[in-house]
Amino acid sequence: MKETLSHRQLQSLIHVSNVLNSSLDIDTLIDSIMVQTVSVIEAAHGGVLFIYDPIQNLLIPKSDSNFKSEISDVRLKPGESMTGLAFTAQKCLIFHNRTEVEKATATLSKENMALMLKTIPTVPYSTICAPILLKGECIGVITLDSFDPSLHFIPEDINLLTAIAHQAAVALEKASLYREQEKTVRQLESLNNTISMQNEMLSRSVDIHKRLARLVLNGEGLDSIISYLHVSTGNTVLLLDDLGELISSALQATLSNVDLLTIKQMAQESIKNVGTARSFLEITINEERQYLTVLPIGAKPTLFGSLIIVTPEEIPEVEIAALEHACTVISLELVKEQAIFDAQERMNDEFIDVLFSGKMDSTILQKTKQMDFDPMGDYMAVIIRLDELDNIQKRNSIIRHLVQLANLLFLRNFLKGIAVRHHDQIVILLTFQQNVSTTYAHHQVKELVAKFQQEIHLKNWGSTVSIGIGRIHSSLLKVTKSLQEAAKCLQFVRSYGGNNQVISYKDLGVQRLLLQNSEEELIDFISEILGPLLEYDQSRKGELLPSLFAYLEHNQNAKEAAESIHVHTNTLMYRLKRIEDILSTDLSDSQQFLNIHLAVNLYPYMKDKLQEYNVISKT
Repeated sequence: MKETLSHRQLQSLIHVSNVLNSSLDIDTLIDSIMVQTVSVIEAAHGGVLFIYDPIQNLLIPKSDSNFKSEISDVRLKPGESMTGLAFTAQKCLIFHNRTEVEKATATLSKENMALMLKTIPTVPYSTICAPILLKGECIGVITLDSFDPSLHFIPEDINLLTAIAHQAAVALEKASLYREQEKTVRQLESLNNTISMQNEMLSRSVDIHKRLARLVLNGEGLDSIISYLHVSTGNTVLLLDDLGELISSALQATLSNVDLLTIKQMAQESIKNVGTARSFLEITINEERQYLTVLPIGAKPTLFGSLIIVTPEEIPEVEIAALEHACTVISLELVKEQAIFDAQERMNDEFIDVLFSGKMDSTILQKTKQMDFDPMGDYMAVIIRLDELDNIQKRNSIIRHLVQLANLLFLRNFLKGIAVRHHDQIVILLTFQQNVSTTYAHHQVKELVAKFQQEIHLKNWGSTVSIGIGRIHSSLLKVTKSLQEAAKCLQFVRSYGGNNQVISYKDLGVQRLLLQNSEEELIDFISEILGPLLEYDQSRKGELLPSLFAYLEHNQNAKEAAESIHVHTNTLMYRLKRIEDILSTDLSDSQQFLNIHLAVNLYPYMKDKLQEYNVISKT
């Protein structure tokens, strides 16, 4: 067989070569190969270009002519069907008639056979397959089919198709190299963009870091830092502490209390997630979508708080990187402020220790003068105890806030004094001028304490406080007594009142007996005075004890007492007479009446203890 091409074939090959060299896009090129090949080989009515995938070891159709779409699902193994045989042989093969075609296609898998029958009008009458060889390796196969019984592929077609396959291999190599070059260029562009962005981020971060460091060195503080971030970014900036309380802010637009509360809650929830370096949240403010970028200050487990940027659009990465540098500076500033606060607290704590001990010396007196305390003034002590809270870190944070809140609230109301952490309590020492009415001063302090509790309730920190208030005593030398009284009030709350209570020693009255006497002595006293009446009411489920309580509560006014328990006055008088009989006493006897009155006042606080000692039944 002569391997030369006829004049017509040469012209066809030149035409195909020109078309294949007109594009470097590999997808366009593959389609062009099929279109041109089918057009120049007379017997070809359709065909498929298969490309070999070495990873899957399969021949995969990439372009077809006059085949249905299902052809794209065909996957041929090397040696499978006519295409697979040409791939394995690495030479052009002709299947001259339908018998040869059917024999070759019998090697198709069941799935591929079904797909082939769907994609062609009939089994080909003749087929020619040419491998695409590149540097000694087969990279694909061009398969052409004749569906006309009068047209068959001839040996001369082998020469033309082999030449076309060679041109296709060269064109595919150039297109592949061009694609790789384009990919490399894109990677270089991406890398260049990344480097440019990193340089911009670094430059921006360094600039912000320098400016913030300058603010810190000049002692400007957190407000100046937050203000600078607001100006440099043009956005609302909020700084929260570890409890979610607002430390500082610089607003682009006014935030309502509801919006601020929502932002605080969202930020607190986001930084709870372990390992979260930053959070991006969405919120609607004034019917407009806003984006929150939440950056933690510090690192778990020691988080100092969070920096929040409120923006109308998602914040760019370059800004985030710069703000993360700002978080480092803010963290250092918070550590510095905490260190100053702790040092001041230690000094004040020592001062309170001395006051508790009552051992005053010249050094302490000198310190009181520096604090503008008049040694001869009137003094009152208030002690605040944080109720049950197991989280030590949170407890410390709350106590620190309570100290700051106490100083702010009491000093804002023109009272002199200090609030100091003393172990796990807060001691507030207040001083008054000697000409101030003690009744008025006591009333004023109770009002401020009520406001203090209200503020704590609004904070929603998950804990309550109990507060003990001592009496006013003249001179600093006697302040120890007020401190002891406030401590006794907290002792009373712990023993009898539960949590979230405010007790003033001045208002305790007869309840002070609970603090001055042992538990057994108090139980003996109540049992001795009221024992028979308690037993009588328990055994008969009577109403004598409530009637006695009502009578004493209404200052022995029988009519008012009867109305309060919804009985007739005569009924109440009968019950009182019955009580006198049971207790063998006379309510008109002042001494006996005083004992009964004391026992009745002590009874509510000792009821549980009386049950423990079996003085009254638990049922």
